[in-house]
Amino acid sequence: MVTSQQNGHADEDLSEVSVKLSRTTTWSGTPTENFYRPDEPDPAYDEALGDPGTFPYTRGSFPQMYRSRMWTLRNIVGYGSPEDTADGIAQSLKAGSAAVDVVLDTVSTQGLDPDHPVLRPDVGLEGASVSSINDLERLLAHIDITKTDVAWHVTFNIYPMVVAYARKHGLSLSDVHGSHMPDYLRLNLDGGGQKFVSPEFGHRLAIDTLEFVARNTPKWSCGFPQAYNLRERGTTPVGEIALGMAIVRKTFTDLTERGVRIDEVAPRMAWVSTADIDLFEEVAKFRALRRIWARTMKEEFGATDPRSMRLRIACHTSGRSLVYQQPLNNLTRAAIETLAAILGGVQSVETCTFDEPIGIPTHEARELATRTQLILAHEVGAARTADPLGGSYYVEALTDRVEADALALLAKIEDHGLLRGIEDGSIESMMDDENLLREEEIQSGERIVIGVNAFQPSRENPPHRFKVDEASVDAHVERFIREKSARDPHRLEQALRAVFDSARGDRNTQDAMADAFLVGATVGEVSGVQRLACGMRYDPFGVVESPFDFH
Repeated sequence: MVTSQQNGHADEDLSEVSVKLSRTTTWSGTPTENFYRPDEPDPAYDEALGDPGTFPYTRGSFPQMYRSRMWTLRNIVGYGSPEDTADGIAQSLKAGSAAVDVVLDTVSTQGLDPDHPVLRPDVGLEGASVSSINDLERLLAHIDITKTDVAWHVTFNIYPMVVAYARKHGLSLSDVHGSHMPDYLRLNLDGGGQKFVSPEFGHRLAIDTLEFVARNTPKWSCGFPQAYNLRERGTTPVGEIALGMAIVRKTFTDLTERGVRIDEVAPRMAWVSTADIDLFEEVAKFRALRRIWARTMKEEFGATDPRSMRLRIACHTSGRSLVYQQPLNNLTRAAIETLAAILGGVQSVETCTFDEPIGIPTHEARELATRTQLILAHEVGAARTADPLGGSYYVEALTDRVEADALALLAKIEDHGLLRGIEDGSIESMMDDENLLREEEIQSGERIVIGVNAFQPSRENPPHRFKVDEASVDAHVERFIREKSARDPHRLEQALRAVFDSARGDRNTQDAMADAFLVGATVGEVSGVQRLACGMRYDPFGVVESPFDFH
């Protein structure tokens, strides 16, 4: 294994770049406190808000917030072959990103292989193509996962593949850093539908993953729920909290029935959220969300560990809010959304690049997104004091309203049944209604979007586009095919049989998946036999026949 000490890449870069609090006074020299609160004791304040770092954590998860723990500056990287993405990671780190966030292409994220007969145009297009442990090794060639926290923006397969990678290289699972997003239910809600994984089996995979993580990889975290995708699909801030909490409550309830204590799993969670363009509503959402989470963990699940009650939030600014027209305006939108996330007290931020509506971000756009966060950290004073909008009549009223509406919608979802609502399409219908309303408001001019339905440019130069190196992707696919043909067919079939049996039975699925990746199984094969075990088609598109006769 090549480590960063040997090649001097990722870890050295990570130690040199981060957002830091560089000043605790205003630019005119006025000192500021860690936070501000009512002058006199107020039981109502303690009940509803509390100081930052105290239950119910409305004002922030930590006492001094960014004075003691700055948010993590993140940038997503992923395109082309594993080697292409490894190169993109290196460039991102040199530009100032302080963490490694990797997104995989739609083929990999849906449990399919790059040699699928009809999906070649999608390979490496919107993320890295990683379909085997060999691909993972190439992407991590300059990263030591026992020292560097790699955040994987993917649900399917990546966690057991990392477990397999650790076993292959003799790494202790207890030393492995990283995170991923094992929210399979959102796959049914954000456009994937039920052809890739059924809601029932998706829920089972989430529980299996969280149980395995809790008991085997203490330094691994989970982005759960993946509420960002729910917002991008079409929900309001109220809907984000309600749907996300419905997924959390269902999952945690079933985990406790397996004997997993809430204090074993909740501290490992980070809510994956968005910050959209309505600055004050987004700030109120983050505050209401922390309060609902804290009370739910303590009062319903019996959490006693403060880490279970103080929610960490990973935020990515809203790609949905960005538009193709006048793309440089998206710089302003992303800056305001990043400010909303910081004022709302999140723990990590990924700022969208201005050119995301056009294609894969260029390196210039990614650097501008990074500089946006650095300006907010060093010039704007956004991190100077905790919950700076706390006590505002407007923000407090908005926080209370978001909380009340979210709890009402959560009750409605749970009365109907979360899995039933996914299976019968009623939750997707709710999202469709929100999307329709949004579009009608844009069409009528009630919702103004600069450059789209107001202040349109008379002429505009075509934006610069990032292009994936197709020759590199072609070579990657050809190599993938060669490596498949070089495997031991007997060991492969035995390992995939175990994957099939674990999916059909009640044994945790993660060990068998890791063993299969270790002998060279691909994500398409692992996901395919799991689908067969659940009575679904091996290939969700009905093009590839199963090469395995399992039954």
